Amino acid sequence: MKDSYNIRINTGLKDFVLIDSINEVDKDKIIGAREFFNAPIFLGIESIAQLGAYHVRFLTSFDRHAFLLKINSFLIPENEALDGNYILYGYLIKRSLSAFSYKLEAKRGYKICFKGEFLYATVDYGRNFKKDILEDHYRTKFLCLKKNSK
Repeated sequence: MKDSYNIRINTGLKDFVLIDSINEVDKDKIIGAREFFNAPIFLGIESIAQLGAYHVRFLTSFDRHAFLLKINSFLIPENEALDGNYILYGYLIKRSLSAFSYKLEAKRGYKICFKGEFLYATVDYGRNFKKDILEDHYRTKFLCLKKNSK
């Protein structure tokens, strides 16, 4: 008999979006923004990871499920907490049909506060990742972030 496993991921948070806006997007880059208020560093990591994932979805016309596969490297910020307005940058390094490599960084003014190289993968929607729910959800969020509305 074949074993089957179900993985359920639930952050317990409603609307866990850590990007305030997407200011620019094209085939090679995405630029967004986030204001933090004495936030822990892991929320900064999550914000640039979300930015990269939105770019992958944009490049695939929201037709595939995108997820973070691995953080190849990461430079931790000098401060223990994030506070203020940050501009988030994502630059596509390389891609294949289902893998995408990015340089992601966050700046305050001209100073890079944290950065890393992130690897994403995509899979077809299916039983575990339902297209009728996720495709519309991410497309709508992306459009709202581009319009800077929640």
